[in-house]
Amino acid sequence: MSTLRNELEQAHIELVTKFNNQHYQWLMNYDQYFTHALTLTFNQNRIRRVSDSISHSKMMGKLEMLELQKKSFRCFRFKLNKLLFGNKVTRYGAGLLMVPVIEGLNGGSKVHYHCAVAVPQDRMEVFSEKVKEAWSYAPLTGHQIDIQPYRNHGWLGYISKQAKYLNRECIDWDNVFVPKCFTSTAE
Repeated sequence: MSTLRNELEQAHIELVTKFNNQHYQWLMNYDQYFTHALTLTFNQNRIRRVSDSISHSKMMGKLEMLELQKKSFRCFRFKLNKLLFGNKVTRYGAGLLMVPVIEGLNGGSKVHYHCAVAVPQDRMEVFSEKVKEAWSYAPLTGHQIDIQPYRNHGWLGYISKQAKYLNRECIDWDNVFVPKCFTSTAE
């Protein structure tokens, strides 16, 4: 015999699973193109300093801090594309296929980004060096940078594991970049 509570819990589990699967399926559209898996960590001291300097004038909430972290990542993404592609970024819309996922916003852990990235063959040799250089330009960034070859779609499952709720940030849609050459193939 089923109670109303059991039915509601089951309905909730089904919605969460559906939402998570939709994110994962979207990521899988680009699985064949991803070449690298990145983890980029923010510097907690820099975040605290910014928070303290802003909080003297007003209270800084989680949403404002999230916006600052997204802007910091956006600065990294623009700088990395500029280092790898030069003026082609602004002239022709060139850039890396990049899907960033922000993690650590809940539970007091270190805030960091996981990224699935597609690097063109002719940029592979300099990619790691340019990631480190671009990350150093962005505000709020830390020194922990992990760059690994993308091996399989298990990474996509790992980075999308927190895509469960509409009101919880996961994939940083503001910083997702899909170059024009990918848009017709994945849709």
